[in-house]
Amino acid sequence: MIRHQRERLGMSTTGLATQAGCTTRHIELLEQGKRTPSLPLLREIAKVLGVRTAVLLGESPRDDHDPGRPQVGAIERAVFTYKTLTPDAEPPDVEQVAERISAARDAWMSSHNRYSILMREAPLLISDAERLVLDNDGRPDARRAACRVAADAYILARGVLKHLGRVDLAHLAADRAMRYAEETEDPLMVAWAHWNLGQSMLSDDMHEVAYDVARQGMEVFEPALADGDDRHLSIYGALHLLAAISVTRGGDDQRARDLLRGPALSIARRIDEQGNHFGLAYGPTNVAIHMATIECEKRRPAAALQVADDIDLTRIPSVERRTTHLSQIARACEDLGEDAASLVYLLRIERECPEELDYKRLLREMVRALARRARPSWAPEVRYLAKRHRIMQ
Repeated sequence: MIRHQRERLGMSTTGLATQAGCTTRHIELLEQGKRTPSLPLLREIAKVLGVRTAVLLGESPRDDHDPGRPQVGAIERAVFTYKTLTPDAEPPDVEQVAERISAARDAWMSSHNRYSILMREAPLLISDAERLVLDNDGRPDARRAACRVAADAYILARGVLKHLGRVDLAHLAADRAMRYAEETEDPLMVAWAHWNLGQSMLSDDMHEVAYDVARQGMEVFEPALADGDDRHLSIYGALHLLAAISVTRGGDDQRARDLLRGPALSIARRIDEQGNHFGLAYGPTNVAIHMATIECEKRRPAAALQVADDIDLTRIPSVERRTTHLSQIARACEDLGEDAASLVYLLRIERECPEELDYKRLLREMVRALARRARPSWAPEVRYLAKRHRIMQ
């Protein structure tokens, strides 16, 4: 896709490399599939080429995981089946649907099969949540309870869709979550929906919008903090993390560090991070993970590895947080030419959640590139890894 978009513009590899801030040889290796770009570099390349990062990530990792096929297609159909088109069925119960969403979120945060589980459960949860809102229209208290469930369902769906590479559907889910959250008139739910919407903006290169959403969420939520608990602190802290990554992508990494080392860490130290409220896994360890993310975003792999050395991932209860961090560190090792170390982190990701290597395009490309340049001493390991996940036939 990089080559296709570059040639579409009539741009040379040297011209692309100069504007993206890397070497011509690096662009050549990317286009030959012998290197995989970090997300920060990919964003720079996309900016130069005049496309969204999602365009360069558009290809599905495996045929049986194609967004047009039934697994993801079921979520797509649920999102686009409007209330008036919902078939007659036994009306769902608010408490039961809320419990199912909670169980699905627990699976997303902890299960080795989290993608399979959520692709099966998410369509049903979305459909039932929409039906709840429809059935309780005209009954204010009941409708607010139904809207809470609907917002929760769409917040969960947004995270799943992001990791499946469906940025378009993730945006729609984030928008619906915000609209339903506002109907609940619950500051906690509204703040959570702000965080969710900001995350959706970040995933599509809209860091300025993401920052505005984070700041607005903080301002709206601050009056509720005085009488709040760990749940309130977790969401408030998560909004600071969102703001920090947003300003990093805007070029102000020092301001981002100040946000993390100051208010974000101060809030985190007041929370039991094992509580994992709302699946945010907020606490000092997650703040440290975001410090490593800043270094990765600024394409400083050595600094990212130095930060990572002090992070104890056993303190993070979320598989999503652990695998995302390990993916960043695997990429940092690759950027430094430490391919064997990169393989070690990929194997750790596989132990945490094998499905990450089935559904994450950049991880699959990393394995493919490693296999092509593997040294004899560790080539069998990376080839077995590729075979287990049908990355190379």
